[in-house]
Amino acid sequence: MSASGSPIDLNLIERVREQISPHIAQTPLYRSTTLSQVLNNDIYLKLENLQFTSSFKERGALAKLNSLSSEQRAKGVIAMSAGNHAQALAYHARRMGIHATIVMPRTTPVAKIDKTRHFRPEIVLHGASFDETIEYVEERRKKDDLTLIHPFDDSTVIAGQGSAGLEILEQLPDIDTVVVPVGGGGLISGIGLAVKSRKPSVKIVGVQSAHYCPVYAKFKEESWKSERNQLSIAEGIAVKRPGKLTLPIVERVVDDMVIVSESAIETAMFRFLDIEKFVVEGAGAASLAAVDAYPDIVNGNTVCLVSGGNVDPAVIADIIQRTLVRTERIVRLHSTVQDIPGSLSKLTNDISNTDSNIVDIYHRRSFGSSTLDATVVEMIVQLRGEDDKASLIEKLRELGHAVTDPDQSIN
Repeated sequence: MSASGSPIDLNLIERVREQISPHIAQTPLYRSTTLSQVLNNDIYLKLENLQFTSSFKERGALAKLNSLSSEQRAKGVIAMSAGNHAQALAYHARRMGIHATIVMPRTTPVAKIDKTRHFRPEIVLHGASFDETIEYVEERRKKDDLTLIHPFDDSTVIAGQGSAGLEILEQLPDIDTVVVPVGGGGLISGIGLAVKSRKPSVKIVGVQSAHYCPVYAKFKEESWKSERNQLSIAEGIAVKRPGKLTLPIVERVVDDMVIVSESAIETAMFRFLDIEKFVVEGAGAASLAAVDAYPDIVNGNTVCLVSGGNVDPAVIADIIQRTLVRTERIVRLHSTVQDIPGSLSKLTNDISNTDSNIVDIYHRRSFGSSTLDATVVEMIVQLRGEDDKASLIEKLRELGHAVTDPDQSIN
């Protein structure tokens, strides 16, 4: 696909990159041996989560701030953001002595609000979602004569994001595929323009959450209707409408688009933590989730753009727990035991001998199949040995325990 005809060309991206390079990180790109084996593809990670404010947004925000006139800098800027753009803009605005007003949806994770507040902008929490902040932002912009720094629908911002594409080509000249998370489309537009301008053979793949996929729907010529205030683990790409500037660019430079489920994104976040020891937010993990869900969309050396790492620790804790359950590393078992001394002890000892660990155990004397001489016990067990759930149940049955899988009827 040709990137010709776009108001943003390679010259602009190269010029912007030169301007912002002294103040942003050229983030690492490396091959993940373990993920390559697990996913049966050559997986490279472009770690934009290692920017100072933990996301790629610094590139576009700084590019736009650099482009402002002295008068615009003196009056200040305003932005709408779910967090990453807010942090990036607040950080660089403060460094440059520019007053920044950041308007954030009320649903923004506390961790992102706190991190943004660290750079001392004026923060306004307004609206239940990203889109509901727009009206307020426009009113405030006009009232105070502020310059709007749009998170994605701006040519200079897009050019700034494109600097990541130039880095990828330099770090991995023998590249075949780039997989990029897509919200409003600014990142994939910039990367797509940069990469396609220098190496048209590279396949550009975009990925959205199934909960928020307007760009995917436009690309595939399908219908999509958002559900009001629907939450997503990938709130950084939870945008209901693509940009007017970005959408035509996406249609020219992107070769394919896919959507991934919330559970797939959670699994990818867990893999980053478990395998790579990286804390990655939902939007940042979407690229890896896409390669896992659609292995045929990529070929050769594949770069997964890890767009950010800002996520609430409480969310990480929940994801770890849910993923351990989903992958049956933590399981639930029911057992009917004789209501006599020693019977429960024998059950727990036999489980211990399999190298599994009982996390919680409950007596259900008043429910289930409890009788005068027997009681139902529910156990939450962490599997740490060689057994999976089925083999553990089989072993316990061979030892004389009446063990059942309470989730079997659900599955």
